[in-house]
Amino acid sequence: MLKGLTGKTALVTGAAAGIGAATCRRLHSEGVNVVAEDRGGGGLVALAANLGDRIVTVVGDVSAAADTERFFDTAVEHFGSIDLFHANAGIDPGVVLLADLDMADFDRIFAVNVRGAFLGARAAVRRMSTQPGRGNIVFTSSVAGLKGDAGVAVDVASKHAVNGLAKSMAKEIGHLGIRVNVVCPGPTQTSMMDRLEVGIGNLGGADAEGVRVALATVIPLGRYAEAEEIAATVAWLLSDEVPYMHGEIVTVGGGLYP
Repeated sequence: MLKGLTGKTALVTGAAAGIGAATCRRLHSEGVNVVAEDRGGGGLVALAANLGDRIVTVVGDVSAAADTERFFDTAVEHFGSIDLFHANAGIDPGVVLLADLDMADFDRIFAVNVRGAFLGARAAVRRMSTQPGRGNIVFTSSVAGLKGDAGVAVDVASKHAVNGLAKSMAKEIGHLGIRVNVVCPGPTQTSMMDRLEVGIGNLGGADAEGVRVALATVIPLGRYAEAEEIAATVAWLLSDEVPYMHGEIVTVGGGLYP
């Protein structure tokens, strides 16, 4: 068991599938009370049925300030505090060349990936700063926040923004006893990655399987990450095992981006 997690309460956004769902499962196994958020309820129902007790689900939009406040209020109402926040919600940007990108898609990506991260962080800090135990925050970003690639300019920009948000927060909130860190996954086996493979293939005239093989080949460990492996890193950062990690950008990419 990781130090300092049992009995805490965590809010995880984008929790219906992928890394978010895996984080909920891992934190729950560590004795954490879980509030799982997503914009669609189907995956949340399955997650709650799987975990059983100590989980509450909430449906809403992370880019809406009122919804975000409701998510945090729900955590406090059910479990008495909000100790851990995993700002994981993000949307699939697709693969589109910059010249072809519709502004509605630009706005949609930034609304969820950046505005959503900001609203959640603001709500978390406001509540955690009034609690005796303070709290810990982890953002899910991406290796896209460390570099650039063709066809995903807006996603890259949004992830750079998340990294910058966390770095600035670290300077503001450390003295409050609240830690904040970022996990930047490399290629991870999720439905979002499946769609990305198709988009990259369409851009370069290859099929999705060819893209998968090519990407896995250049990863030193020779494979994609599993969502559970990213969740393990998130749980570690949220725990008291690493009390001096603050403002860090932690890459989990199988050696691809050391």
